[in-house]
Amino acid sequence: MIAFYSHRDGNIEIYTMNPDGSNQLRLTSNKSDDDSPAWSPDGSQIAFISDRDDPGSGTCAQSCFYQLYIINIDDGSERKLIETEFSTLHPDWHPDGTRISFDTEADLQGDIYIVNADGSDLQLLIEDGFWADWSPDGTQIVFASRRDGNVELYLADADGSNQRRLTQNSRLDYFPDWSPDGRRIAFAVLEERAIYIMNADGSDERRLTHQGNAENPTWSPDGNWIAYQSSSDGDFEIYAINVEEALQGNDGFNPLQLTNNQVGDLWPSWEGIVP
Repeated sequence: MIAFYSHRDGNIEIYTMNPDGSNQLRLTSNKSDDDSPAWSPDGSQIAFISDRDDPGSGTCAQSCFYQLYIINIDDGSERKLIETEFSTLHPDWHPDGTRISFDTEADLQGDIYIVNADGSDLQLLIEDGFWADWSPDGTQIVFASRRDGNVELYLADADGSNQRRLTQNSRLDYFPDWSPDGRRIAFAVLEERAIYIMNADGSDERRLTHQGNAENPTWSPDGNWIAYQSSSDGDFEIYAINVEEALQGNDGFNPLQLTNNQVGDLWPSWEGIVP
């Protein structure tokens, strides 16, 4: 299944759908904004952020104070993962399911933290980094940083050591997502409004989408598809594209549109079976 967030019912809530866009179901229901869903590796939970702890909840817009929450898929129960003095953003599960990374990014500045899935043992993992994603074997983490003057993608070992730069250009590269086989990384390029993929060592960059304003890629479990959000039709919708078909540039090939609303559907997180 694919989790995402949507404004369709008056405020931002978490939803799920089948990978062909059918059976769209609302998971969270409150007056606060809940967004940035991330599936646990076993599919039993979704981590997300919520502004329900902000005095201006639902109306604080870009200045919201977010905290990290977990929802159980089976019974819909929710719990706050950890209480912090800073806003927590962009959660991502370690592949072993025991830990979650998140960041404090604001205006392209922030740090990456890691915490156990029970909320214990909060640790600073990487300074001056954000938008992180774990490698499938859990030994590395890819992230973005503008420590060298421009937002580029970097790699580090799982403990935050051995940090090295992956991309070398004048663009803003963001929201990396590792392929299930560990061979490729998908990411978005702000200036070109497109999804790219590259080898995990940073080589062989190739553009994947051409419809415009595409971002937030997420791989299907078999590595054949990438879902992402695009506002090419005026508001953000979620699409899926077959990776090899797109790379071959087959005539007439178009992404699949999975949602179709007059408000934004964003931040896909893929778990389950592809179309």
